[in-house]
Amino acid sequence: MRLSTIQTNLKLGNVDKNVEKIFDFLKRAKPNSLVLLPEMWSCGFDNKHLDKHVQRTKNIYKELKKLSKEKQLVIAGTLPEKNKKGIVNKGFIIDCGNVIHRQDKVKLFKPTKEHKFFVSGNSRFDIAESSMGNLGMMICFELRFPNISYTLRRKGVEIILVPAQWGKSRKEHLEILSKARAVESQSFVVVSNTVGKIGNVEYAGASGIYSPWGETLVFSNEEEGLFETEVDLADIYKVRKKIKMDY
Repeated sequence: MRLSTIQTNLKLGNVDKNVEKIFDFLKRAKPNSLVLLPEMWSCGFDNKHLDKHVQRTKNIYKELKKLSKEKQLVIAGTLPEKNKKGIVNKGFIIDCGNVIHRQDKVKLFKPTKEHKFFVSGNSRFDIAESSMGNLGMMICFELRFPNISYTLRRKGVEIILVPAQWGKSRKEHLEILSKARAVESQSFVVVSNTVGKIGNVEYAGASGIYSPWGETLVFSNEEEGLFETEVDLADIYKVRKKIKMDY
């Protein structure tokens, strides 16, 4: 099976340009692939205009589902949505045209004041049974919390998806933590980050795909693009048999 990650620069608040760019990458993806998109990829953290941006999300989902069905893709990422409590950073997984998983970001990143513009989700972390295996999601800052990885592993996760907008000053942390989550959960880990300057923030890049043994299968330092690799889910169970973990 094929795992893919997209690394790109975004235009802060320019939904039309960002959607066009992301869909151009998605159209290059091979059929029957899993493709991970960055966090908040439609508008970036254009926090003062989120009320406007959430109005575009419904139609973006419609187009994602259409492309997912046409190419038999599993597409995941996050988009801004609004509920009764406020605006949430909503993780999603679309499998061959159907939304099979939705998850609010729980751990908001206070140094960039996310908590002032978004409401936090509940603390439940579930897996999604997809055509590409059992998928779990850790949204950006949540990668720092091994208890989330532990929860997903106990529930049978095989692939952990990390959509992110991770700052460049913490780039080394992203690389270390991505590999650590793969090793400790004995799962594949897919990371999709933004790169370059978006608004006033410089982002790290360092998107990658890691094996259950902690090997780096795909890594992009600062290059934009769609990055892919072939994997075998059987490798997960070889690692778990070799080093048994008491979950």
